[in-house]
Amino acid sequence: MKTMTYKGYTAEIIYSDEDECFVGRIVNIDAISGFHGDTDDELRVAFEDMVDLYIRTREAPEDLPQKPYVRRLLTRLRQVLHL
Repeated sequence: MKTMTYKGYTAEIIYSDEDECFVGRIVNIDAISGFHGDTDDELRVAFEDMVDLYIRTREAPEDLPQKPYVRRLLTRLRQVLHL
């Protein structure tokens, strides 16, 4: 297993016979972070792009929470049905 490092992030790289290319994933982060490339240069670019994307999404402000739905149904009953 080969590793790459960029901006303090480390990726594990393997060769996939099934896909016939190098496949990598960033380790020790809380996101799915797979990437691939046919050559070392393609793999390096894909890895750096993935790290940059991960950093941008982690720095983005959280979306404002949506208002929760009100879980009640308002209906009118006939007077006869009132208790």
